[in-house]
Amino acid sequence: MIGRKKKLTDIFQDLPVAPVDTEIKDRQTRKSGKRAMLIPDRPYTDNPAADLLLANTGKQRETWLELIFASDLREAKQTQIANFLQNDYRVQKWWANSIALMYLKWRAQSKSTAADELLLRITAEIPTTAALSYNIFTASSLYGDNFNRFLKLQQDEKIIIGFTNQTRATLIFEAAGANCNLLIEHEFLNDAAKRREANKYWQALILQITEQVKR
Repeated sequence: MIGRKKKLTDIFQDLPVAPVDTEIKDRQTRKSGKRAMLIPDRPYTDNPAADLLLANTGKQRETWLELIFASDLREAKQTQIANFLQNDYRVQKWWANSIALMYLKWRAQSKSTAADELLLRITAEIPTTAALSYNIFTASSLYGDNFNRFLKLQQDEKIIIGFTNQTRATLIFEAAGANCNLLIEHEFLNDAAKRREANKYWQALILQITEQVKR
């Protein structure tokens, strides 16, 4: 799990602020860290415009969801999450509360059905114990150049991985006699091409590990 005060480096750091849209009545800007944030004159929203979110906070929706989920506040309430974003990431109050609402909406949604258009769900049986399977999958070199970092390591049970393409995968290990049932849920795959690519990636990785443990 990443520390609460650790700042994440991403490709959006130097993007310019987007122009104000017609819905933003208050053109006043306030300094928050290194970025001047435009403050909409309307209630907090759980669905902020993607371009304005990126321009005014420096991060995309998926990055904020990943960051909060990987923090100690993954199960917290709106106010706690908003305060965390304001204090640790210098996000202006309106945007912090909107990001918090966005996260709470996402957290309440089911993320374990194959019908979810943003989710790839794969199951496999690894011919070795859950403990050994877990140890194999904790090798960062296994995942290639797209690997970013481990977000959570729960001994012999769960691994959550962040990738450089702003997607996240959860690996769940369950003992099945001498074997291991593996569930992989890869999130934030926002188009069919990404899901096909991810499916090919995981199937190849599972095959590689299966052949390795059979030797």
